[in-house]
Amino acid sequence: MVSYFTLDATGETTNFQKEIANMMHGFGDNPNPNAATVLLVENIVLQQLRTMLQEAIGLSNTRGSKAITNYDIIYLMRKNKFKLKRLHDYQLKLDQLDKTKQVALNTPTDTLMSGVMLEDEKDPTMKKRRTHIDVIKELDETDEVAQIKFDVIDYLRKIRADKITESMSFDKYEVYHKARCSSFRSGYGLSKGFVKLERWINPTKELKITVSALEVLCFLAYETIAEIVDAVFLIRQDAKKKYGDPFGKFEGGHFCNPVSLNNAVYIKSGYEGVPAITVAEVREVLRRYFTSRIGMNGLFYRNMCMDLPVRYLAL
Repeated sequence: MVSYFTLDATGETTNFQKEIANMMHGFGDNPNPNAATVLLVENIVLQQLRTMLQEAIGLSNTRGSKAITNYDIIYLMRKNKFKLKRLHDYQLKLDQLDKTKQVALNTPTDTLMSGVMLEDEKDPTMKKRRTHIDVIKELDETDEVAQIKFDVIDYLRKIRADKITESMSFDKYEVYHKARCSSFRSGYGLSKGFVKLERWINPTKELKITVSALEVLCFLAYETIAEIVDAVFLIRQDAKKKYGDPFGKFEGGHFCNPVSLNNAVYIKSGYEGVPAITVAEVREVLRRYFTSRIGMNGLFYRNMCMDLPVRYLAL
């Protein structure tokens, strides 16, 4: 399998294979993920992010903005209220961490904020930078996001993590904890934390992307990997269905009966019985997700390529 990454201005190739392997481990994959699978997932995430940027450019130009901001990326998420809620909660956690760090360092808020701004944002005539929560409130005119009180996706992922760590030794748990902390940020709090991410998705520096936009892209890239891993486990669950058992399909998945969840294939105690995710399984996830259901003949619809909208795994 060949990676299609491009070289940046310095002639170096940027990749997130180590981080993605750790994230897959944290979401429930084997502690030694398949290298070919990691490369495939990396290609998928990169392609998804660059496609998002292409859409965001059009919206940014329409608004008359010189750079892609968090508004342009969040606007692409406007139809998925649950993802907006997750981003909303993510922002609250970041704000809390910023406050904690500010108290620890005894650093004024203005100093921290100035470190986050890019050069094109340091305009004295510019209004206060809108946070992700501000943008979400602006797009959520009917308060649908505010009415979401329970995050079922996060709940199921936590159950899986709990079951996986039940019989772990301390050494294995320490490795697993580090994997759970992995992300697309190379640092926390300052703009340097997104240098590697920007170099990865924008190697030629053609686009002007604000730090706030990179933060949302970081969140969506993380969610893309999570969705892929979740879908693989659901596929494995389908493969273990007992035909003739009307309740077989409710073992795990989105059915939140704790007794049934104990039998779910993707939350067995320990990693010894969990095989690494394969390339074939990831391709099956993509096949199911992108299968066209437009028209009477599905994939054989003549004008399929003209009617299919751009789709994102994280949205």
